[in-house]
Amino acid sequence: MREMLLKKQDVKDLCLRASDEWETYVPLEEMGGDVQLVRVDANEKKASLDKLNLDYERLVISPKVIGFPQLEYLFEFADGRITDLARAPTKKLLFGLRACDLKAMLFVDEFFGRNFEDIYYLNRSIEKLNVLVGCKRPLRDCFCTSAKTGPFLPVRYEPGRGRASDFDLQMVDIDSAYLVEIGSRKGQEFIDSFQEFFEEASKQDVEHSATAKKAAEDAVGLKLDFEKAIQNFCEDKIPESIYEPIAERCIYCGGCLYVCPTCTCFNVFDEKQGKLGIRCRNWDACVFQGYTREASGHNPRQEKWIRTARRYEHKLKYDYLTTGMSGCVGCGRCLSSCPVNIGISQVIEKAQNI
Repeated sequence: MREMLLKKQDVKDLCLRASDEWETYVPLEEMGGDVQLVRVDANEKKASLDKLNLDYERLVISPKVIGFPQLEYLFEFADGRITDLARAPTKKLLFGLRACDLKAMLFVDEFFGRNFEDIYYLNRSIEKLNVLVGCKRPLRDCFCTSAKTGPFLPVRYEPGRGRASDFDLQMVDIDSAYLVEIGSRKGQEFIDSFQEFFEEASKQDVEHSATAKKAAEDAVGLKLDFEKAIQNFCEDKIPESIYEPIAERCIYCGGCLYVCPTCTCFNVFDEKQGKLGIRCRNWDACVFQGYTREASGHNPRQEKWIRTARRYEHKLKYDYLTTGMSGCVGCGRCLSSCPVNIGISQVIEKAQNI
């Protein structure tokens, strides 16, 4: 499987054709310049693709909402009968992801399939084809190179499977075209299905892509000793003094958690009107005082710094010890969204120096 070339002028037509076979999500620029990964409108495909923007800086909301929406109806109940509202699985094409967001989605996939298979999430998330577009201009809050989550992901090979990368296809911007790296058998099958849009890349194209990758990596200005920080968390070397000033500044708005691509906390509640009821779940946050409050009224995490510690230890210790993956992918959303300028990168920077 060789690298392929996709001309930029053909990208919209490719997405248009693919949307006939796939439930296709692409980054669309909305009012104000915000970019979100949005499903291509089945009735107005061409019009929606006019807003396509693959050169965006960062999605406002992470793609986890595709499988884990902010509010979701689980089932209805009436007169002792339950009607399940889980969606039937569909083939999804996620075109234009950033590397850090894909790593986060893989993390969330693992969470909802661990110990108990959550059909509400899994039915929305199986049968995905992930097409990355490498980041050319990382923002100042990003530290993906330290977390090893971007701006590009490596092509991996496994015995007996061939290419088995985290991505299916990865696109590298080389001016008027994208060099397309094939990361899996699914990616190759996609190219075979739409081969009229692709051509084999030349040696010069491959060299150009290597230069573009190096330039993107060098553009990441925030450098952290991520591995050392993780080690210190796992060895319980982090003192309380790190959390206390953060807890004092934090206004507990939940903004960092709602934009975080790996946060999976949720609440479940019922609504009932007459004989008909519905069970729902919505995003919640571990830093909220009510999250761990028990039915008796007792809260084992009454103090603010303890809730703060739980958030960072969860992502930088327990997630890693459980899965081998950190709950932070270095996207920088938490810092950029925080009204009082708190980000996990600041905690990592302190933890690495202990």
